[in-house]
Amino acid sequence: MSGSPPELPPLFFFGTLMDPDILGLVIGRRVEEGELEPARLTGFRRVRVAGASYPMLVPDPEASVEGRLWRGGTASERARLDAYEGPGYRLEPVVVEARGGERVEALVYRAVEGALRPSGEPWELALWQARFKPLYLARGEDLLGAELP
Repeated sequence: MSGSPPELPPLFFFGTLMDPDILGLVIGRRVEEGELEPARLTGFRRVRVAGASYPMLVPDPEASVEGRLWRGGTASERARLDAYEGPGYRLEPVVVEARGGERVEALVYRAVEGALRPSGEPWELALWQARFKPLYLARGEDLLGAELP
């Protein structure tokens, strides 16, 4: 008797994957309305990675980061996300505040210590979308590197 596959933990996105078009490009399908929920992670701030257009989280007990919670995804979509994030990031457990104050245990891609340097500059999705999103969409699956799962 085969059951359904185990449910995957939700992911908290704080950078480029908050954009449904970018998430859809990475996972290989259209992201439906409502799949990405507003959420907040406390104890961190979001800064641009030095020399890059994307962000990383740095600990800051006085700060919080607005992002998106994604409760969906298949194992193959998660593998594509891992490929997109690359070796500079690893999944770590966090607790985020979702709609209505719901506390949700999720995973977030955190920079591997020593792999990336923070620039100290805040990172904002709207600014990234205006400047870099067209480049990302034009590059398509090249964003994921040569080895797609």
